[in-house]
Amino acid sequence: MDDFLAQMPALIGVTLGVVGTLATTMVTDAARWRRERFYDACLRYSRALRRYSQLVAGITADRRPGATTTRVDPAEGLAALSNQELDRAVTEAWEELCLLADTETVRAARRMRAAARQLEEFARLDPDAEFDHSGWLEQALVLRRARDDFCAAARSRMGVRGLTTSSSLVHQDGGLDLHRA
Repeated sequence: MDDFLAQMPALIGVTLGVVGTLATTMVTDAARWRRERFYDACLRYSRALRRYSQLVAGITADRRPGATTTRVDPAEGLAALSNQELDRAVTEAWEELCLLADTETVRAARRMRAAARQLEEFARLDPDAEFDHSGWLEQALVLRRARDDFCAAARSRMGVRGLTTSSSLVHQDGGLDLHRA
């Protein structure tokens, strides 16, 4: 019995060590899982909106002098915009983001989606109507800044230090890269 009592502190120490290790591992794994799910949701949302906005830019490319965007036939592009698959991809990414993201990231994502929808109005203009190129550039800048805000909010949520430059094509001074707009 004396041997057992003498070994009791060591047994208690080992037991506490195992319990502590298990608890730490569970907490760390859960945090990693949430971080990875959040990262994936942000990536899916950003990519879905990028495909959407690139389609819009392609539809309007013929009406924008110097545009380097891959041109898309307007009739085919508008049909693709009306396609439920593209909208479903954006909506599913949005819903997943809303479940996993913090308030600031969701607000930034909402501003990015609204800016992309505003660009769509340019694609839906009557082909005979005059195209407002400066209006397009302004709205493209709004979208790029909204994307930067979304990326900054997501990076902040993940504890990643922010970039010192824009993650999009907006220069530090806020001007556009006119060759890409």
